[in-house]
Amino acid sequence: MTNNIFKTGAGLLALFGAMTIASCSDKDEMPAVGGGNAASDFSLAIKGMPAATAGAPATAGQEAISVFQFGPEGLFSKNILNTYDPEGINLVKGTTRTLYCVSGIDIEAAEETTETEFALTTISTNEGDNTAPLFLSSWTAIEASQMDCELIMRRGVARIDLDARDADMDITEITVDDAPASTYVFEGENGKLADAATAVYRYVYETAPTGVEKGVFMIFESDKEVHLTVHGIVDGNEITVPAVIETVERNKVYTMRVYDQNASIKASFNVAEWVDGGSISSNTDTANRLAFDMDNSVFPEGVTVDYANNIIDVPSTGVTGMTIAFNTDLRVDVDSVYFYGERVEVDSIKEKHVNIEVAKAVNTPTGVLTKVNININEQLKARPGYEIKVDLRKMNMTLSHDIFTIRVAESPYQIQTVEMGGLTWMAFNAMSDDLGDQVFPADGLTVEETYQQHWASSIGNFFQYGRKKGYSPWTKNDPNGNEATPRNIPWSDPDCMPLPPGYHVATNAEWLMLIPSGTTIPSTYTASNGESIKVEIVELPGTLDDSPSAAANKANLLKRYIRFESLDTGNVLIFPVCALKGATMDEYPGGGKKMHTWASYWIAEDRYIWLFQIAENNGSPTATQDKNRWNYNGFMCVRGVKD
Repeated sequence: MTNNIFKTGAGLLALFGAMTIASCSDKDEMPAVGGGNAASDFSLAIKGMPAATAGAPATAGQEAISVFQFGPEGLFSKNILNTYDPEGINLVKGTTRTLYCVSGIDIEAAEETTETEFALTTISTNEGDNTAPLFLSSWTAIEASQMDCELIMRRGVARIDLDARDADMDITEITVDDAPASTYVFEGENGKLADAATAVYRYVYETAPTGVEKGVFMIFESDKEVHLTVHGIVDGNEITVPAVIETVERNKVYTMRVYDQNASIKASFNVAEWVDGGSISSNTDTANRLAFDMDNSVFPEGVTVDYANNIIDVPSTGVTGMTIAFNTDLRVDVDSVYFYGERVEVDSIKEKHVNIEVAKAVNTPTGVLTKVNININEQLKARPGYEIKVDLRKMNMTLSHDIFTIRVAESPYQIQTVEMGGLTWMAFNAMSDDLGDQVFPADGLTVEETYQQHWASSIGNFFQYGRKKGYSPWTKNDPNGNEATPRNIPWSDPDCMPLPPGYHVATNAEWLMLIPSGTTIPSTYTASNGESIKVEIVELPGTLDDSPSAAANKANLLKRYIRFESLDTGNVLIFPVCALKGATMDEYPGGGKKMHTWASYWIAEDRYIWLFQIAENNGSPTATQDKNRWNYNGFMCVRGVKD
């Protein structure tokens, strides 16, 4: 038997979304199975729900769909389709038939019930209820030749919400004075009222509401006016505020806003489709831009504003106490906030770095004044700039809205890189795998000037092979807990990568791309990509008095770095001359006589480094370099190459 599987989403369980039951298209002829008219059978099932024993009753949170099938002879079948049932029910095609589905309420159909009678099935409010029952329903005709169909399960009621944010009264009670007492279960050409009877719904507040309350009432649809009354207290006096809905449609949300306009309290309705509890969105209405109220806006020093395009530029230092004001005929709401940009950590920014709050609207002689208060923390290190787009909506204007944009400048502390030898190298040795925990150029200095003036703090951290915890070159503290055992995994393993995302430990092959094996220093040579490179050793004047080293002889230690300069591009790449050290050493690493750095090269028990061995030649330092084997006990620097 060929199965047309009817699907529905998980929203059916909670009954808070418009639901689609849709069959898959089937272009193949259905083979006969068994006897009779089985060739025209197809199955109706719900897919994607938690499995349970077929035929078991629905439990809490698991709704069922009642399925009724009518044909020319009348009621053909009635079934209960559980949302968790992996099986299904068989439906018969062949001649034109009609399928009726309902969920959330129980309805019956006797065998002698005609389709005309069933289509007029009604549901009524129970006596004493203060709201109509929530249910979903739909129906569709299945033609003899039809191989697929779509059936939308829609709510059979409307929802009444209350917006009391601008209410200048203490609301004590709301009544629906003439709610329809019944409705047709299945929407069609039946008219909206099952009969003329009405009911009164009443909701009493123990504490006056101050925000938005959803689902105060559910009411049946109506083609006549439905009247509501808001009861409350102002200055100790009881007052009532009338409100009216001209017509009520099923599956819509009617939000009643109570507000003070020119010393007269009023109520009005905003209408939206009831789709997954959300609201209607539309294209930005920039033709009728919501202009900033410059008299009431506050833009702190360093912030610049493009008033024509509603764009605000905030410096990397962030901003505190910024207020954006709007003075319009209606209150302005923040509908949504979006973040855009590379490496934007949305959750972190929303929770810890950006705060946007809308203050209570105030009525003024010239309109309704709405203020949006914004605080933005200082940019995190190494982060690029990002944008915040704030979607605005005027109260009662469901299809008209605008945006303003906040552009936050990038952090002045960015990971510096240098292109040389066909690769992009980090300009400093690694500190850790944290993007913001790196060596950054000192304020106002170039990379080379930072090495020259802050040599001791520009070395970076040291690492044991295969471990990502950084080790200070100047202390005895072993971050790995004196773990002397080797880690037989390569540096490329993400569990031990000591570099921030987007970088890896330089490999032997990449070192050879920069400087061919056996090259002496100083010299000028050709890199693997054809680039002409000059390499030399630079010895800085002075001692290491600015370092945290406890070495008694630090006045005799040398500050040196190896300097690569591309004669083609002018780019400069620097490596501080600092050798390996052990976990118990606190001296200046290597004394300026050797430079060791780990290479991403590992075979069995062999771990490799790149070694620059410096010797004195007629009073001038020279060096040779190549890869070398080293054991796991050494702590050395790591240089990153961009992926």
